[in-house]
Amino acid sequence: MTRGLRCLLHGDISSAFLFNPLGMLVFFGTLIYLLYACIVVMGKLPRLRWETISRRSAWTLRLLIAFLIAANWLFLILRERAMFQ
Repeated sequence: MTRGLRCLLHGDISSAFLFNPLGMLVFFGTLIYLLYACIVVMGKLPRLRWETISRRSAWTLRLLIAFLIAANWLFLILRERAMFQ
């Protein structure tokens, strides 16, 4: 992720995603959430409320997150192998 953030700071977004796609998505998601939180707090607006989700939906969400982490890990391994062959 460090190399990806370094590319991002230099304005090279495509290279940042190639270094760590999931890390960059988490970074941008966090950035969007922080902007939302600042707007809500500074504007004294009501927050969005999450409804409780069913156990099945929670299980599906956990499975999706695990899949994304595994897919990111596999992508990084295959990309490194391709670079050194």
